Amino acid sequence: MKTNQIMFILMIMVTGWISLQAQSEDRWSIGPRGGVNFANVTNVEESQSITGVVLGVTSTYSFNQNTGLTMEALYSVEGYKAPFSEYHLRYLQIPLYFDYFFGNLGERFRPKIYAGVSPGFYLGGTLNDLDTNDDYFNKFLVAFTGGLGFNYRVGTRIWLNTDLRSFIGMSDIRDADISEGDPVYPRNVQLSLGLCYGFGKL
Repeated sequence: MKTNQIMFILMIMVTGWISLQAQSEDRWSIGPRGGVNFANVTNVEESQSITGVVLGVTSTYSFNQNTGLTMEALYSVEGYKAPFSEYHLRYLQIPLYFDYFFGNLGERFRPKIYAGVSPGFYLGGTLNDLDTNDDYFNKFLVAFTGGLGFNYRVGTRIWLNTDLRSFIGMSDIRDADISEGDPVYPRNVQLSLGLCYGFGKL
């Protein structure tokens, strides 16, 4: 299945999930998210981190005043730098988090912690500013992810979400038919901001 077909199916799934929550419970929030990745990999000699953009949509469904479920669709630029080579790899990440919010419902400042899993779909990339050979890269990756942050109410039902999170890749970035030696796992620290509008109250 081609990458654009995978993206289309995933966006339909995300849109359907959001619409279902809106109709059934009316206790969710949605909005844009953007930030920066500090990405690297394991088992590459003298590898260094690169910075890359992350952009997408975030949505949170609240079970009660302290717990919730967050699902996102993020365009994420990751990769690494090594002697004589610099990779910038593009992924569609679909992280799913279980959230715990501190404090009480209605408070302006709500710290939070969360953990979950993030499937990722390879979209392409560059090596030293030239297009990569896409056959070399694994098209589907899975990462464990978690982080902390806070939500701050900036207006009526409008929240600024500040997040610092880490992604620990569990899949080799290289295609299984090509990879040799120790697996090359992605590692990523992400700092991002979101602006979400809340629908309904618990």
